[in-house]
Order: sequence, then structure tokens, then C-alpha cells
Amino acid sequence: MVDRIFGLTSEQIQMAQQKRPFRQCIDTAKSGDHGSDPVGDGMFRMIPSGDIVDYAERCRRLKG
Repeated sequence: MVDRIFGLTSEQIQMAQQKRPFRQCIDTAKSGDHGSDPVGDGMFRMIPSGDIVDYAERCRRLKG
């Protein structure tokens, strides 16, 4: 089990203190959606396309 403070491991905290990147960067030059926000009733707004999709379509888009 990994102890976490505010959701971060001790290694991530050390990297942040040293001003080194510790989070995965999103390649925005790549086509397609890379995230989603829930809008209610099991629907999601895809980022950056803005399409409103159900959970199954959300999973399909984010997997690829």
C-alpha cells in the first residue's frame, strides 16, 4: 500500500518540490478526445470535441 498526501505519493511530492514534472502531460496535437466531464443522467461531455455521449461511447473514445 502506498501512503498518499492529497492524492500524491511521496515521490511525486519530492518531484514537485524540485520543480520537476510528475503528472502525465496530454498531447493536444493528437486528434481525438482526451477527457470527459459528467453532465448528468449518465451522459458525458467529451473534451475537446464537446460531444455529449453515453458511458459506453465515452469509454470507447478514451480507450483509443
